[in-house]
Amino acid sequence: MKKEEIIGVITGDLINSSAINDELKVKLKDELFGFTKNNPNVLLPLQFYRGDSFQLMCNKEKAVWLAVLIQSVIISTAGTLARISIGIGKASNIHADDVLQSEGEAFLLSGHQLDEMKGEDRILKIAVGNAEIQPNLDVATLLAESIVKGWKPGQASVISLTPGSVTQRNIAARLKISPAAVSKTLKASNWAAIEQYLIWVENLLTTKLS
Repeated sequence: MKKEEIIGVITGDLINSSAINDELKVKLKDELFGFTKNNPNVLLPLQFYRGDSFQLMCNKEKAVWLAVLIQSVIISTAGTLARISIGIGKASNIHADDVLQSEGEAFLLSGHQLDEMKGEDRILKIAVGNAEIQPNLDVATLLAESIVKGWKPGQASVISLTPGSVTQRNIAARLKISPAAVSKTLKASNWAAIEQYLIWVENLLTTKLS
């Protein structure tokens, strides 16, 4: 990638991680590594640090999609949530295959915002360093977050498969449930509203940041 290109950085930490046993933590890490490993929008692979915190670098347009889906994997696997901070900005010093050693505006925005979130009841925030679009992002993300907070593990398991599945029937086959159950779950989880939010953010980041 070009130096100073605008990218997305996702930094997160598990909430109430001390209540998660070691076996489940290993399973969760395997699920997250598997989920992000072959995703074409991931530019530097996910890495864990300090035990229960993680970071990855990705294409800016898909950063919020990835963050919400990572949250769904965490909910469905461990039954808990993570504080997830997204920074959108320039990358000035990229270490190949080592996101934790990379630097730039996006990394600073993501890291500083996560520190602030630890004193707030928030699980998703986006920092873009752009005063024109930041207020709208803040309001829309707060509303979207209120929906995500209510997801149950069963709902999150369906949502985590949605982007990579051709049809609801395909999701049903993978989870060994009926297509009707998939449809009912997506409606109950307000996925349509979250999907529209994600599309709106993607378009905003594409048109306003370059």
